Amino acid sequence: MAKATCIFLMILLHSYLGFSPDNDGVIMRFLGNWAGLLGAVSFMAYMGIGMRYSRHQDPGSNIVRGIALLTVSQLVNLLRFAIPGLVAFHATGDRRFIPYMLDVIQSDIITFAGLAFLFMALLKKLKLRDGWILAIGIMMNLLMIPLGNIIKTPEAYWPNRILNLFIRTENSMFTLGGDFVFVAFGYLIGGLYTRIPDKNRMANRVLLICLPISVIYIVLRMNVPFPLMPEYILEYEPRLGPDGAVTCLNSIIFLAIMYKIRRLTGGKIPPLVNHLSKNINRYYCIHDVLICSVSVIILATGGQFLQGEWLPLLCGLLVVAACYFFIEINRKYIHFTLYGLQGSTRIIVYSAIWIASLVLAFYALSLVRDPVDLISPLA
Repeated sequence: MAKATCIFLMILLHSYLGFSPDNDGVIMRFLGNWAGLLGAVSFMAYMGIGMRYSRHQDPGSNIVRGIALLTVSQLVNLLRFAIPGLVAFHATGDRRFIPYMLDVIQSDIITFAGLAFLFMALLKKLKLRDGWILAIGIMMNLLMIPLGNIIKTPEAYWPNRILNLFIRTENSMFTLGGDFVFVAFGYLIGGLYTRIPDKNRMANRVLLICLPISVIYIVLRMNVPFPLMPEYILEYEPRLGPDGAVTCLNSIIFLAIMYKIRRLTGGKIPPLVNHLSKNINRYYCIHDVLICSVSVIILATGGQFLQGEWLPLLCGLLVVAACYFFIEINRKYIHFTLYGLQGSTRIIVYSAIWIASLVLAFYALSLVRDPVDLISPLA
């Protein structure tokens, strides 16, 4: 239920950002604040819980999963920005589409997930306990605070993109160094949850203790300067140091709330909620490709972005419906998934995706004439 709620609201948020980037209405502010309170951190924490409940938890399985996620991320990058940007550039000659092509290499959340699985495989190979894994994640996250002030984003393309995969800088999105702690937190929580006999009592304690702590901290953070910490803006999804600790609290508070709702409904979960949760990666990939590629088409054809508050919301709901349609068509008739490829077929398909990504990145770099050509549309 928590995963379904998060992906649903994320699709709506991305619809506003993709189709109406200047919108500052009530709905957009709500979605932005929600992203700051939960957003990507909740996905990472719930991914950690999912790792704990997976039937395949050995290092080898994590490596296979990590490589698959990295490859899926590259396919999404090709389809949502790079290829539409390539077509739009050649159709219009507009240099604004060069950064879209260059975004074939970037620190997307699925890229982060792939790196997190690979890093978890290493930590499991070292046979570290859950507490040590979390401690390493905390140290990495805390280290990003001084490094973010010391290390400036390199202007050169490859150092920029590679660094942003691991180190949190001024224009990075999801980094292994800054965000692995949330996966480690979820992994620890997943292990503890199975040992709790009275889940309802646990939910009561979470709401009684964690909710006031979160509210007090956020109020203080918004009004009182904290040493070494940047300005607290919820829409920017603050998640370093104590900010990250509170977002971890928010993720389990949200789980407790979902647990209470489920008890009130007698354990019944609507089919759409099940569908969203079960296919969360598919919803993420498909919605991102739809929104980003359509926004490129709108820009290339000279049209204006959507105006007002309600039209982007309607488009977001249509995107959810389109995702459901494509997922069901694939499930019933096509049966395609990158994860299911085996043997030489998997090697050929994965290699083709990576080769296409690198070729397009180098081609786009050959077109760069001015530093503005390197500015990502996501920055």
